[in-house]
Amino acid sequence: MTAPSPGRVAPRLNIGDALHDGWQAFCRTPGTFLLFAILLWGLQIGFQLLQSRLGADGGFSNRPSDWLLALVGLVGAIASYLWGRIGIVRGALRSLDGHRPRFIELCRWDDGPILRLFWSSLLLNVLQVGAILLILLGVGGPLLYRAYQSPSGGGGGLPGRDLVLIVLLVLLVLLLGLWLVAVIYLRVNQQFLGQIALNEELAPWATVQRGRTLADPHWPLLLLLLLIESMLCLFGVLACFVGFFVAWPVVLCISTAAYRQLLVLEAAKRPASGASPAA
Repeated sequence: MTAPSPGRVAPRLNIGDALHDGWQAFCRTPGTFLLFAILLWGLQIGFQLLQSRLGADGGFSNRPSDWLLALVGLVGAIASYLWGRIGIVRGALRSLDGHRPRFIELCRWDDGPILRLFWSSLLLNVLQVGAILLILLGVGGPLLYRAYQSPSGGGGGLPGRDLVLIVLLVLLVLLLGLWLVAVIYLRVNQQFLGQIALNEELAPWATVQRGRTLADPHWPLLLLLLLIESMLCLFGVLACFVGFFVAWPVVLCISTAAYRQLLVLEAAKRPASGASPAA
């Protein structure tokens, strides 16, 4: 990546530079990225086939061997995805530094970054799933109970009952809307989870907080970048899915280029914040 000089650092993320630098990083050694992506998704298909053993006969299998194979498939699918994401990010960082990453470098298994990515991703999923369960149980449950509760006696209690239903329904819709906004917010500012897990040795919660610190000042631009990356992946899938083998490494290279930009911007702000005011 061509980093801006300290005296000419742009005040915010430059999406055009991120797209250009990420594409150049991929083009520096496209065969390596493409071959690794094909290997990764081949493993994913194999592990998915193991998981499908549970429902091979039209229902859940009662054979212990099928359950064991399904468990191996689930663990293997998660592990291979984490390994693949860290591998491509490692290659992207090397390529952005002007090197030509080798296939063996992408294939290297790094316990530390993979575990950090796993635990921080698990923490995010637990927070999101836990929040939606609290909303459904705390508001959705009483709403269903009131909706299906038989009216007691005559019709005198119906207006009050209808009012409670309306209040619960409005509250449920508002909470679900807030949950969706929170999910979108986290999706945007946690898009550098793999880069942070590889480049910075932090605990799971600190990794999540690091993503917020790095991304929040540029959140609108990162939302636009995420939309562009999603469109690239969609075009890859529409191209008979073969294009996805190219789109996924390209997107990770672009994301890594944006991450490097944010590091440069963050480093440029530190001297200014610590400098003493002029007399």
